[in-house]
Amino acid sequence: MPVDDLRCDRRAHARLDAVEGQLTIIVRAFPHTGADIDYEGHRKSHEAMIKAAQAQERFWEELKMDIAKKGAIGLLVIIVGLAATGFLVKFGIWQAMVSR
Repeated sequence: MPVDDLRCDRRAHARLDAVEGQLTIIVRAFPHTGADIDYEGHRKSHEAMIKAAQAQERFWEELKMDIAKKGAIGLLVIIVGLAATGFLVKFGIWQAMVSR
């Protein structure tokens, strides 16, 4: 076997070792049940996390909308109340109501 072929074999072997090391790291991300790797469980785990994140996002959006609606209604009630009070005072109705 020529020297160039040996160098090529060593480089290929070194690359193969590197790939195998990376694969070992990747495989550790998946749960193991005995000798088998649970790829389906890994996928389901990510799907559950995604659904939880989406539900949390929906919750916060709905909460913000609810607070905005109630805040707007509260502001409207205050403005109408102040306007009604001003109307009653301007036309002397307030004094008649208080003096009873």
